[in-house]
Amino acid sequence: MKNWRYLLLFPLLLLGEAVLTPAAEKLAPRVINPDQRCPVCHMYSARYIRWNVQIVFKDGTMSAFDSPADLFRFLNDMAKYDDKHRNQDVGQIYVRDWGKWTWTDARKAYFLSGSTLTGPMRGPDYAAFSTRKAAEGMAASAVGGKVMTFDEALAEVAAEGHGHHHH
Repeated sequence: MKNWRYLLLFPLLLLGEAVLTPAAEKLAPRVINPDQRCPVCHMYSARYIRWNVQIVFKDGTMSAFDSPADLFRFLNDMAKYDDKHRNQDVGQIYVRDWGKWTWTDARKAYFLSGSTLTGPMRGPDYAAFSTRKAAEGMAASAVGGKVMTFDEALAEVAAEGHGHHHH
């Protein structure tokens, strides 16, 4: 078999996709510590794995949230919750895919609004999905709801008003 050398290279090609540059590694998702609290509602973020959200700032620090709803509240009024960072300091935002429990880029995720799914405080929230198909599948099930992009969900929370809090 003449092509055996190419078979040896194949795993290296796959690995190449996973190797992060130092800049990308600085903005990679972090482990949420058990004692880390959501800056919006002060709940322990790590306890709600399916709803976890995190912002990794350009300076390498991270803020963890118990749910997407609190992430959107934070982004709509960051100065109220964080005296060190502004919106332009946000490096990367990650949400947990509700169905897979894996981290996904929040800005590319799809959110389910108005479903019967309840967030960490047993109120309405935004379940996140890495694909529109997965979000639509959940919406079509018994839970209902409307599928939204990141920007649409952010705008919906802004329209609620900053004083309104589902928790």
